[in-house]
Amino acid sequence: MREYLKNKNVQDSIVVFLLGLALGIYSLVSFYTARVQTKWIMSPYLFPLLLSVLTILLSVSLFAEGRYEVAQARSGEVKSKSPLKLKNVLVVVLMGIAYYVLISLIHFIPATIVFLAAMIWFLGERRWWLIAIIAVAMPFILYALFQLALGVRLP
Repeated sequence: MREYLKNKNVQDSIVVFLLGLALGIYSLVSFYTARVQTKWIMSPYLFPLLLSVLTILLSVSLFAEGRYEVAQARSGEVKSKSPLKLKNVLVVVLMGIAYYVLISLIHFIPATIVFLAAMIWFLGERRWWLIAIIAVAMPFILYALFQLALGVRLP
């Protein structure tokens, strides 16, 4: 048990889990004690609740990674971490800037298709059919979710 608590990812997962739990409790309590009762979809507490769920999922992922590292250390396999490559970070930042510019030129859906296709290819996926499915489906899913279901205007 102490091996797990000494692992940095396990420690981070506990902190992230507690933060996500606190944010979720805050959202739920605030929603149910608000003076003006609205539907969840119109509530200002929906977004913090969604963030808390994603934060808790992130903590589970961090915990699993920490357990994996402890298991590797026990078996004697020590995997060296790859250093951060400045070139890759720079390319991703430049792609983000290009996406920002593209949105104003060709609007949300086509710009997102181009951005996702380029990003997925840059991250190493080479199956063109998979890149096409993800790059085309995601902008339309986001459009349907935000514009049609939630009534939030997209850029």
